[in-house]
Amino acid sequence: MQTYNRPDELNETLHALLSEEIPSLLEVVVVWNNVDDQVPANYVSKHSVPVRYRQSPVNSLNQKLWPDPAYKTQAILLSDDDVHYHPSDVEFAFQAWREFGRDRMTGALARCVEPIEDGKLKYSFCSKDEDAYAMVLTNLAFSHISFMDYYWSDEADMTNIRNYVDQNMNCEDIAMNHVASLLTGQGPLQVAGREKYVNMEPTAGISRKPGHVEARSKCLDDFADIFKCKALVNETGHIQRSVVVL
Repeated sequence: MQTYNRPDELNETLHALLSEEIPSLLEVVVVWNNVDDQVPANYVSKHSVPVRYRQSPVNSLNQKLWPDPAYKTQAILLSDDDVHYHPSDVEFAFQAWREFGRDRMTGALARCVEPIEDGKLKYSFCSKDEDAYAMVLTNLAFSHISFMDYYWSDEADMTNIRNYVDQNMNCEDIAMNHVASLLTGQGPLQVAGREKYVNMEPTAGISRKPGHVEARSKCLDDFADIFKCKALVNETGHIQRSVVVL
């Protein structure tokens, strides 16, 4: 879980996730991007879940995707401090990942990609009329640790991608969806719980800046240039708690 200057949202999300027992939750790692602030002390929740704060060397969106050698699981639930599944739905989403999503980015928030003129791509939030989606956002998504390993590899393309993300302070989630589809040839998988995920939508944030959609569309085109292909794969199936549609 990555956080930057949103203590209220972070505390609310931690409280929600730790208030109930989640059988498969081994640890919560808070990626502390407040590089000039004191890192809070680690602690253990009432349900015996360790909460570990990891100090980032720099304030970078890439830090959330770093394959921490201390991780003990193949499944990593990537998230931001202002978005979360309800506790019982975390376990459901994890089991859906185990069964159907190990070779996909598997999460709550789907996004669409539309081809437009001159071979360019347009980022969109997916309308109700669209059946296919090409990404799930890493503000609430399970990733296999191997995708993160490749994201942080010394491959020239990945070095260029990480530099791009740092320079633009945007699009690490789009990059991770490219990585997953490049490595597996699979599209993402959207998983909805019994209750809708919580999104606090703070007034300050990257997605609130003017020109957000245009900037994200440019990322799609620039990543296609870096990878020398349009790697994203459309998916129409999704999983909803108590309902499976494939």
